[in-house]
Amino acid sequence: MTLLLVLGVLLGGMPAWAGDMPAKPLKKPADRHSIRKVTQKSYVREDNSVVESRVNIHRDVQDINEGKAKKGNESGVQTWTINRRTYGSHDGTLYPMRGDGIHELNRGAFKALGIYNEMKDTPRAKEVLDKMKVPEADRKAALKAFKAG
Repeated sequence: MTLLLVLGVLLGGMPAWAGDMPAKPLKKPADRHSIRKVTQKSYVREDNSVVESRVNIHRDVQDINEGKAKKGNESGVQTWTINRRTYGSHDGTLYPMRGDGIHELNRGAFKALGIYNEMKDTPRAKEVLDKMKVPEADRKAALKAFKAG
């Protein structure tokens, strides 16, 4: 690819896609962003995003690193949009933000997803979520992500 870039510059300037390449290759999102890998011990933020198993994250990362994604900026966050999904990047690592196959979860829903992944949708999971005082809306969002997993 470097040879193609050099040839493109020599023959007619920078190719249109070259401006959308990251300065350095970006790494895949952390495991906490994969629906099936969320556990009760997963790191939780106020806003969380998880990706369905059907999404080929490795292909998205490869396409982003090859300059095939649309580069953007949202409130100072570098973004990359590819395959109807938008990723942000932080310290050289991508994280899913929104789009096809991405579920945006608040703190309670993310914790509930960890429970569902470990206990499934069972009476025991309901009991634990009751003790944690997880609101019904958060449980529904988590269950939707769990079932889409």
